[in-house]
Amino acid sequence: MKIECVALPLANPLSNAYQQGKADALQFFAYHPYRSDSYRERIAWLTERPIPHRNELADGLYAYNSQIGNHPEALAQIERLRCTQTLVVVGGQQAGVLTGPLYTIYKAVHLVQAAKRLSKELQTEVVPVFWIAGEDHDIDEIDHLYWLAEGGTALRKGRLALPRKGRPSASMLPFDPDECRRFLADFFADQTETEYTAVIRDLLEETLASSKTLADWFARLMARLFGKHGLVLVESSLPFVRKLEQPMFRAILEQNEQLAGLLMDAAERIEAAGYPQQLQVKAHQANLFLYEDQDRLLLERHGERFVTRRCSYTREELLRLAEMEPERFSANVVTRPLMQEYLFPTLAFVAGPGEVAYWAYLKEVFELFGLRLPIVLPRLSVTLVEGAMERLMRECGITIEQMLRDFAGWKAEWEARRAPHPLAGRFTEVREGLLDIYRPLVDEVIRLEPGMRKLAEKNVGMLMAQVDFLEKRLLRLLDQREDVGRVRVQRLEAALAPEGAWQERKLSYVSFANKHGLDLVDRLIEAPLAHDGRHHVIYL
Repeated sequence: MKIECVALPLANPLSNAYQQGKADALQFFAYHPYRSDSYRERIAWLTERPIPHRNELADGLYAYNSQIGNHPEALAQIERLRCTQTLVVVGGQQAGVLTGPLYTIYKAVHLVQAAKRLSKELQTEVVPVFWIAGEDHDIDEIDHLYWLAEGGTALRKGRLALPRKGRPSASMLPFDPDECRRFLADFFADQTETEYTAVIRDLLEETLASSKTLADWFARLMARLFGKHGLVLVESSLPFVRKLEQPMFRAILEQNEQLAGLLMDAAERIEAAGYPQQLQVKAHQANLFLYEDQDRLLLERHGERFVTRRCSYTREELLRLAEMEPERFSANVVTRPLMQEYLFPTLAFVAGPGEVAYWAYLKEVFELFGLRLPIVLPRLSVTLVEGAMERLMRECGITIEQMLRDFAGWKAEWEARRAPHPLAGRFTEVREGLLDIYRPLVDEVIRLEPGMRKLAEKNVGMLMAQVDFLEKRLLRLLDQREDVGRVRVQRLEAALAPEGAWQERKLSYVSFANKHGLDLVDRLIEAPLAHDGRHHVIYL
């Protein structure tokens, strides 16, 4: 496994500046992510903040991870959380079909590697925790998977049919096992049968048979892939999580106006620093959801009342509801980080580019609730390059850095080189020249012997036909060559820059595991990957 590191700009300007350590971006965060003193400073702060619910947290995590079949090593990590000195690195993602896009896998790899590295460097136990955002109700974001089809020249989007009635979260959304099996059959129909295919199919079907929801299926797959490396899983809607979060729900309701005000202040400062807005913050936003029946509905504040699209509540009514039925409440993109920080002794949060930009709004919000923004560590970013793709890049004359930086520009230049063949004008010139020379001779023949007109005209046509024949033969050979080139470019694009995006945002781990084995995860975890913001190119 050969690894190259490439410094590539991120599409998000704020995340890009933060990753590069620019002061105008770092001002929105509590720590520099790549300095060792940040970690010691963070530990000192956490030491002064006891977690009174450690045992209840460990009990709930142990029960859940046992239920989803997580590995004994993950259960042992949970037991370590009972110790007051144990810390966590945490990151999370939505519960995607068959683990979703590759960056979900890379985030888990990063968590495991960071926990091991920090435990060794800081001489303290650091546990990796993966937060499953099971309450997401935007089903269109999690119900599909991309894979290569048509001989690797095209990207296919396979969609798992899920119920669309109302606004239930993924953790509450049952699926039809028969529909899931149809989806699996559709997926494997486009995959090359390998020595690993049967094992992967068995894993997917076995975990499916034990699952009732998409979030459950996702959790069981992640446990099978990462449990032996000690990755602890938590799902955001679990009853024990809701119960432990109860004090935070009360605090958010009590200080709701102040929370909204701090977000608006942060938005102004971010804009003043020259960065585009990542969150649409408004004064009336309550930054919570409320379950009514099975639907997760946005909660807003209007005057002295809090409203969903169905019901209206006083603050006191919601406070009583939080006391009696905390499971009715759900955090949003702003308050989920608060819940995470309240629940766990978080040393660092592993964040994707979008998350980094969101968290830039939260420094003062954390302080409002007596918390402190943890170290926000940009997650690993990876492109997997198989041997066939490496050869195609050489044949096409493109480097991996060109692929990742500006494939669209390179492709446009390549297309331009496929303009009309360079001899097109020469053939036209030859035809015209031959006619200029030959036509006077034909005219003289016809003048001397009019009966030879048809023969003479036919002779001219035959001469032009020979030139046309040579041109057409050349064009056919060039087209064949271009067809081969076009297929090469299409395969490169589909595999390394699908739909103009980085590979990790489109393709799935399962497709690569089908060709390289399920232990690809193990090899990634053991690989010497840098945690410094650079993009990794891994040659398989």
